[in-house]
Amino acid sequence: MSHRALTATLVSSVLASLTVLGVTTPAPAAPAPGETAADQQRVVVPARAADPVLPDRFQEEVVLGGLDQPTAVDFGPAGEIFVADKAGVVRVWESPEAQPVQVVDLSTEVHNLYDRGLLGLAVDPGFPERPYLYVLYAYDHVLGSAEPAPRWGVPGVSYDDCPDPEDGGPGAEDMGCVASGRLSRLTLAKVPGGWRASGEKRVMLEGWCMQYPSHATGSLHVGPDGHLWASGGEGAHYLEVDRGQLGAPYWPGGNPCGDPAREGGSLRAQDVRTTGDPTGLSGAVVRIDLETGEGVPGNPFAGRAEENARRIVAYGMRNPFRFAFRPGTGGTDPEVYVGDVGQGGWEEINRLRPGGPAENFGWPCFEGPDRNAGFDPLDLPLCESLYRDGSAAQPFYAYPRTGAIAGESCPTGSASISGLQFGASATYPSAYRGALFFSDYSRQCIWVMGKRADGSPDPRSVRPFLEGAASPVELLTGPEGDLYYLSLGVDAQGYPAAGAGSLRRVRYVAGNRPPEARIESRTPVWGPSPLDVVLDASVSTDAEDDILGYRWDLDGDGEFDDADSPEVYTTVTGAEDVTVRVRVTDGNGGEDIGAIVLHPGDAGPPVLTIASPARDLRWAVGDRIPLAATATDPDGTEPTVTWSVALAHCPNDVCHTHPLQTAVPGDTLVRAPDHEHPSYLLVSATATDGRGLSTTESFRLDPRTVRLRFRTKPGGLPLSIAGVRRAKTWTGTFIVGSRVTVTAPKRHRRDRARFVFKRWSDGGRRTHTYVAPARPATLTAVYRRQKK
Repeated sequence: MSHRALTATLVSSVLASLTVLGVTTPAPAAPAPGETAADQQRVVVPARAADPVLPDRFQEEVVLGGLDQPTAVDFGPAGEIFVADKAGVVRVWESPEAQPVQVVDLSTEVHNLYDRGLLGLAVDPGFPERPYLYVLYAYDHVLGSAEPAPRWGVPGVSYDDCPDPEDGGPGAEDMGCVASGRLSRLTLAKVPGGWRASGEKRVMLEGWCMQYPSHATGSLHVGPDGHLWASGGEGAHYLEVDRGQLGAPYWPGGNPCGDPAREGGSLRAQDVRTTGDPTGLSGAVVRIDLETGEGVPGNPFAGRAEENARRIVAYGMRNPFRFAFRPGTGGTDPEVYVGDVGQGGWEEINRLRPGGPAENFGWPCFEGPDRNAGFDPLDLPLCESLYRDGSAAQPFYAYPRTGAIAGESCPTGSASISGLQFGASATYPSAYRGALFFSDYSRQCIWVMGKRADGSPDPRSVRPFLEGAASPVELLTGPEGDLYYLSLGVDAQGYPAAGAGSLRRVRYVAGNRPPEARIESRTPVWGPSPLDVVLDASVSTDAEDDILGYRWDLDGDGEFDDADSPEVYTTVTGAEDVTVRVRVTDGNGGEDIGAIVLHPGDAGPPVLTIASPARDLRWAVGDRIPLAATATDPDGTEPTVTWSVALAHCPNDVCHTHPLQTAVPGDTLVRAPDHEHPSYLLVSATATDGRGLSTTESFRLDPRTVRLRFRTKPGGLPLSIAGVRRAKTWTGTFIVGSRVTVTAPKRHRRDRARFVFKRWSDGGRRTHTYVAPARPATLTAVYRRQKK
């Protein structure tokens, strides 16, 4: 087994070696059975910071567009595409051209807060003879409580909240709204155009205690061994050095998340090593039986008395968001690669080897190849024993949050590993077949890791594959073996955008590459009926610069026989939306279809007026910011107004976003979150009329900040500030009201002199949380020199 005793030289050698161009935007789908036209989002392909760059002859295409924050996808054996959105709704397309059918709406019991939601989905391998669909989600329910869902959310509202302390609640970042992870099996019944849940739902497993709104559930797959595999995070605070000290969590009726004195916070990831209390699943990967939900007999802890311990195959991870099986590594005990999202220093790919003991990847005592600077000085028994015995497993591959990892042009400064998959396409060049692909949501990038002679991944051969990926949150292979990825969907400014999500395929074209069809309107696409428009398809492109031909379907009869020029003039009548399509051909057998929606009889999108907040508002952590707007529609109808809020975090001038609220209707409040600086709030209001035309105004709200200085007396001794080791006096910028974990080592030796910690200048304990004040301040750790 590879352990963390491996040298830094090995790690450094490994490291040495998250505008859409050329995609087809499908037309908006007709409403699925049981839905109205207003339920459907207009197709908007999300923009990216840069045009996507792929190796020669690879091209990306949108298979499904107009998705609303999709988070999980799986294919059925007949090509069906099952897609889950974050709020808890699952839909199915029998083919990419088909109309979607809503399979199930679990939004009442799914807690859709921050990074929580429905994040895992898997089709039974015996489908449809075994008509089962498995789902993994944050269950809006306190583990062990008899109280039904929802505990925190409101039925009928897709985005959930965690009530603030001012409203009598625990607060998302204060005590935390405790929830659990739930893995359920749905039984489906065939309906016209797709499948629906029949009402029979079996809970296979409930666990993964989550106190804070990140590091929630992760992936769900049926492995090549025929068992269910699932992952979940440790549910700890994503900024604090959280060892269970952050105040009594909101746990009515008892403590479902372990003993906070020994295994609270991030230490829940080490729970299987403790005794005297029930074993939790936090920060672990489990393997369970498809029928019973019990641990598989071959699991590492199969002999344990506790049922959760028998389910665990790997643990000691912060947020094992995605994982993949290496093909051909054993039908009963496959080799598994897990992407673990880091905190401040490293992203990890961890390897679970078949037939061995349970791997402990060391979180929170370790992060990446190093001891965790936030936890190391605390001298916690669970960590100190790992440091002594060297039993924590080394990451198979780790990359830092700063700097490129393989010469790519993707943004750096932040990271969040968001997908892993092995190449399987017979049409890809041999170097890509069996190679390991992995994606990063924050960097908008996908890399490929080449193979050794024995076919195993080679960490020394990482190279960029898709630079400029559109907010990837999952990688998978399609029925034909090509690589697909699921795009969560953000706009050019990083705002979560309703209907901007998509499923994308990466194809390899050995011969002629087909053109990419696009339509632009030279005139407004709305107005009095009859509506005259001029449409231009000459913006379509072809990789080989072939001369293109154009055939139009202007009357919606499905026949492309109405015009054959690049630019057309047409008149549409009535008061219903009309979809116009063009087929673009290259003369060499390649073709593509583009579409645009026209709105005759509509006077235009709504007029939106924002009443609050003021654009110059500056916020501190915990501030309650009112969001209010009004809208009028030229047609005289009353538009609906929704708000979306995200936090943009911008380390090293590269930003990534964390959704806080998504499409919340009407006037509302947002509570300013706690986060590292530089960060700001992205606020977006959207007014939508009955025809789906909308107006959006987006803006940023910057925080109030303060400069804080941290020093020692005598000077020059090391400190841990917000989980980062500082070797000397350090000054940083913080958001007012943010919580900063500070740790002074108990003892320190310098130049033959020994120093022992005495006190902090604010009277806090050796490790404590310091709240950033409104004015600049200095915090001093005072040491005394130890006599010989």
